Amino acid sequence: MNADSKQWAGPVMPPNAMELSDRYAVGQLAKIYGLGIDVRDYELCRSAFAPDAVVQGQQGPEPIDASLRKTYDVGASFHSTQHLIANQYIALNGDEAIAWSYGVAHHKAAVDETRDEIIAGVQYRDRCKRFPRGWLIVERQVVVQWLDRGPRKT
Repeated sequence: MNADSKQWAGPVMPPNAMELSDRYAVGQLAKIYGLGIDVRDYELCRSAFAPDAVVQGQQGPEPIDASLRKTYDVGASFHSTQHLIANQYIALNGDEAIAWSYGVAHHKAAVDETRDEIIAGVQYRDRCKRFPRGWLIVERQVVVQWLDRGPRKT
């Protein structure tokens, strides 16, 4: 996966209609993932990924179903979560794309819980591919930019 941010350097030309459509579709994938986590719908979350997608973790590549299930279960253990997907940088190359999506993920505890709340600034670095039914993520790397564990409730 190209991790070089220079691929998005200016100047920038206006996109044609097909490129605009592809950028929109690729950009939706990180948002579908976040929505699935936030509304506690695993299948919605999973629908953003190809069947054989992998997540690049600290231990190397992991199949999406193993990695996503763990991530989903952690999110679902909180009273509520909210994923804000903000800046997105998308580089198209035919039927493939690289998308970097900046996000802020809030993990809120219930009022009566004593556990930490967590807010994380993340960057989803996705390699995407166009399939006959549309774009899907085939590889993901999550880069944690910052992490704020709120004070423990007493």
